[in-house]
Amino acid sequence: MSSADISSFIAGFHADKRSRDTIVAQNIKEAVEAVYGVFPSALLPPVTSLFASQGILQPYSHQSEALQHIIDGKNVVISAGVASGKSLCYQAAIINSLLSNPHSRALLMFPTKALAQDQAQKMQGLLINLAKQNPRLHGISSGIYDGDTPTELRGKLRKQSQILFTNPDMLHLGILPNHSLWSAFFSQLNYVIIDEVHIYRGVFGSHFANVIRRLKRVCKVYGKSPQFIFTSATLANAQELAEALCEEQVQLVDTDGSPHGERHFYICNPPMIEPSLGIRRSSTLEVSSIARRFLDTGLQAILFSETRPSVEMLLLYLKTDKRASELIRSYRSGYLADERRKIERELRNREIAIVISTNALELGIDIGGLDAVFINGYPGTICGTRQQAGRAGRQGNTSLGIMVAGANPLDQYICQHPEYLFGSNPEQALIDPDNSDILRMQLLCAISEMALQEGESFGALKPENFFGHLHSLVEENLVKRSGNRYIGVTGNYPAGEVSIRNAANQFQILYQDDLIGWVDSASVSWMAHPKAIYLHQGETWIVQDLDYENKKVILEPIPANYYTQTLQRTEITLDDLLQIENVPGGRKHFGKVTVTITITGFKKLRFYSQEILEQETLDLPPSVMQTQAWWISLSAETVEKTRAMGLWNNDPNDYGKGWAALAEQIKDRDSRHCRNCGTGGELHVHHIIPFRKFPGAEEANHPDNLVSLCPRCHHLAEQRVYIQSGLAALAYLIGNLAPFFVMCAQKDLGIHSEDKSPLAMGAPVIVIYDKVAGGIGLSRKLYQLHNRLIYAALDRVKSCSCTNGCPACVGPVAENGMGAKEEAIAILQELIE
Repeated sequence: MSSADISSFIAGFHADKRSRDTIVAQNIKEAVEAVYGVFPSALLPPVTSLFASQGILQPYSHQSEALQHIIDGKNVVISAGVASGKSLCYQAAIINSLLSNPHSRALLMFPTKALAQDQAQKMQGLLINLAKQNPRLHGISSGIYDGDTPTELRGKLRKQSQILFTNPDMLHLGILPNHSLWSAFFSQLNYVIIDEVHIYRGVFGSHFANVIRRLKRVCKVYGKSPQFIFTSATLANAQELAEALCEEQVQLVDTDGSPHGERHFYICNPPMIEPSLGIRRSSTLEVSSIARRFLDTGLQAILFSETRPSVEMLLLYLKTDKRASELIRSYRSGYLADERRKIERELRNREIAIVISTNALELGIDIGGLDAVFINGYPGTICGTRQQAGRAGRQGNTSLGIMVAGANPLDQYICQHPEYLFGSNPEQALIDPDNSDILRMQLLCAISEMALQEGESFGALKPENFFGHLHSLVEENLVKRSGNRYIGVTGNYPAGEVSIRNAANQFQILYQDDLIGWVDSASVSWMAHPKAIYLHQGETWIVQDLDYENKKVILEPIPANYYTQTLQRTEITLDDLLQIENVPGGRKHFGKVTVTITITGFKKLRFYSQEILEQETLDLPPSVMQTQAWWISLSAETVEKTRAMGLWNNDPNDYGKGWAALAEQIKDRDSRHCRNCGTGGELHVHHIIPFRKFPGAEEANHPDNLVSLCPRCHHLAEQRVYIQSGLAALAYLIGNLAPFFVMCAQKDLGIHSEDKSPLAMGAPVIVIYDKVAGGIGLSRKLYQLHNRLIYAALDRVKSCSCTNGCPACVGPVAENGMGAKEEAIAILQELIE
């Protein structure tokens, strides 16, 4: 499509007053011309001729610089924008090496199978052209080795492949545990390519750093020390991250010489529906309206949405347009591989106009030149936002990106401070390879691959730093000590028990024995619990059975007008207090905790309106995790000050001495039946006007204000009159802003508040914890950034235009309930004075 086409859509978006009024910030980057360098003289003529035949007579400046460093034998990380030609750097280096030494080998790792297949096809195309231009040159063999590789091809790939494409999971599960079968490959391994290195953060990155330790350990046995080449999106600490992964010095190349067309990016805030309540139109409905209008243009776009359910819901909403069934697809993890490859082909061939995706399409899979990107809510990081926006205009044309803000505090903070997104450097990616739980698992994998000598280091880690793990592994009979060596137990395959990603232990999703998709064990209880509505490609299914033992989810199709949302109970206990410091208004803490989460039930919510239709209980096994947390405890003085102002509403209700007898009288008055639905059995007595709205129990407990309700109707009624506590309000606010300060998604952090907590000897606390076993350093970073976060929270809540509270600050207010905006402000004032 031409630049004029997308420019017309941009002009129309501006011309429409309804759309124009939602724009809170815009950023226009002018087109940039290419900056060229030269191919290093050490590149052989067939290599430069090969790229010349592809129309590349000169490399971009960053390609030229990176190639020279690689030829000089340095480890390199190339940090540049989307579609900047980073892959040419390793393609040219590998082919040049193989032409000089046919025995040379290269291992290329990509975070997804799809990306490995995409890059393998491009490399194969280069090799075919090379052979055509130079028939006398020895043929170069390349291949893909992943979980989909047929068994009969694997032996051939091990023996013959000079260029091997794989992913970190296969290296961890299949290649390193069987390194003796790969001796010919490892003994000639010169290059290790790690693409999209910015993906390797958090748990995945910490595991992967240990997999690299294992890889280097195996290579050393075969007499090799390979050179590492990393590629990365623009990242604040690309060099630091690359060096943390390979534990060697790495040369940074971050001057991007590639050209790009004019780039338009807008931040839009949906219109306010109820100003006094701070309720805006949902970002999902707003972005779907933009996408629906885009269908009229004949252009092509990706619509990114953070969660799998939101992707499916957007498709469901857009399918109300008759054109959508043929022109729109959804794309996310959990789909079958063939289904995903088909959607990728349809995008490349421009057979579909819009694909709705999680960040699964954020990576550099070749899906052709797109005209626009729409983003449903802030992706959580500057890096992620730029990666998603960069998927448009990949052929040098004018491009458009529109991010529609959600109602949560983080998105609204960005609407208030757009300079953070446009003017700041991208965040740092955090990993912790020495995380106790991760290190222990990876050490066991390493020992099973090859005996560990007493006194031997594991990567850069000295033996005294992991001796405790060795001792416990021996005690548990997982490792044996033989003389001065630690050896694996015969028959054990520890790599098979260790998932290096969160998406471990996949459950099959089935309908009448047909495989519909997959869901990971961490998500199955909230996505696929019994009676859950499961959305797939815009269709609604109900979960008939969740079989934990056989890892199966059984579905039945159902024409539902609602979706489901789980309810949970969280309990946190202290394991080890590591740091504590007095701060204004209380104390800040950092330590190890145990988090127990029990899913207690679920709500049925009507599509579009989110009206609560029903609430049911569930009996599912609890999830228990040891992790790290940062928490704030409030001092007795802070509590008393806010109580004296009438702003402490965290104490339990005191219904008075005669409450039990009065409740029985009300049930008798109502003939022992629910006044709403008429059912008998268990009954609760409900305050029609909330108890906390009265000055005392006598007024609140007047019989005219009391009604008998069954548990189900009571739950529904409570939703409409919920009065938020100041502590819960503050937890909501701080928890939603916290991802802003560390490079993580909202789902990486857990939020909890408690008025009498065992974490602080019965004092009120707000807790933010890593949603990762063992912790990954996020809460430690928040402990260090305590003051900045408190000031940002006060800034957000004070600048919010709502009256009592709203989703953009301290949380939504129930229909007839009360928010705790004033209470949260009072507590925050104490925490900064």
